[in-house]
Amino acid sequence: MPRATSHQEALVSNNPLVATENLKKHFTIEESLLARYLAGAKDRVVRAVDGVSIEILPGETLGLVGESGCGKSTLGRAIVGLYEPTEGDVRFQGKPLWGQGSIPKTALRRQAQIIFQNPYSSLNPRHTVRQIIGVALAARGVHPQDREAETIGLLRRVGLGADHIDRYPHQFSGGQRQRIGVARALATNPKFIVADEPLSSLDVSVQAQIINLLQELQEEYGLTYLFITHDLRVAYHMSHRIAVMYLGQVVESADTDALYENPLHPYTQALLSAIPSVDASRRANRILLEGTVPTPIDPPTGCRFHPRCKYRMPICEQEAPDLVSVQTPIQTEVAHRSAGRMGDESVNGSATEAVNEVVNGRMSNGTNDIVKNVVRRTDRTNMHGRNTEHLVRCHLHIV
Repeated sequence: MPRATSHQEALVSNNPLVATENLKKHFTIEESLLARYLAGAKDRVVRAVDGVSIEILPGETLGLVGESGCGKSTLGRAIVGLYEPTEGDVRFQGKPLWGQGSIPKTALRRQAQIIFQNPYSSLNPRHTVRQIIGVALAARGVHPQDREAETIGLLRRVGLGADHIDRYPHQFSGGQRQRIGVARALATNPKFIVADEPLSSLDVSVQAQIINLLQELQEEYGLTYLFITHDLRVAYHMSHRIAVMYLGQVVESADTDALYENPLHPYTQALLSAIPSVDASRRANRILLEGTVPTPIDPPTGCRFHPRCKYRMPICEQEAPDLVSVQTPIQTEVAHRSAGRMGDESVNGSATEAVNEVVNGRMSNGTNDIVKNVVRRTDRTNMHGRNTEHLVRCHLHIV
């Protein structure tokens, strides 16, 4: 079994475990020779990730949300070294993933893992669980005679039994396969895991089990997550901070409570209004976006969201806004309260209660009432040194 590291031990360092700087990943679509010579067609470039800068602290969960095709999975795979960046930099524990002085790929594979979106295609159908997890244990340097005991220990930790060790993937349910994927990721004793929509192909009851498992493992081993999801309720439940992506760029990033209480970017506001609810009044307040999603092959000039934005101005079509820090009332109050509580736990309860008082006190009739019905287990305020800036990429908030 991997060495257990408490969540509090993981929060000692204020230096980011993972950081990207102006990260870009473009894919070239090559035209056929016939199209080139007869029609004069040129190769096209898909700008899947186009200038993303993020930081993730040790022990933190950064939630990454956005529409399908916005570049979330590509960003996650580039961070763990599965894709080489077209431009920009990815650093793990201060060392670059590519170029001079880069971290060795074998060391990176042990310390950074990924849980893939589809448990049906991410496991080799010709291998048993023993072989699947054994590959990861071998990468960690576990002696062959010790691998069976390690594999059984990992299976038990994710809720499976020793009798599953010699079964093939097709003999498991979807939830069980995803647990095997989690066990495989844990086998190398990683510090960082990209969870790439690990709940998308599972039913609701199994989703809850996987969520609880991921949070328990984070507490036990001090793991750091990049949690990619479409479900904004799950993102709220899991994440310390949220980053919203649109067409290859991060358009808003903030502490989870601050973002859900006071979304600043029109796209974030539309996403939060789309959270399903049984309340008819909430459904009536749904923000419907205009037009269709632009293609990353030919993104709009200026602000990439302006063709669908009801607040667009002439400058939006001409200039691309920068990602800037904006101070908001809810952010200030949460930061001040949590800082005071963390300095003296005897003052009227825990830091989590401070955030809950602020959020629950302000969410009476807002567009985000539904998140009050989600039981939050992540202690968002007990993150010394975490980035609490509220960043937004929109001309409405650039002074």
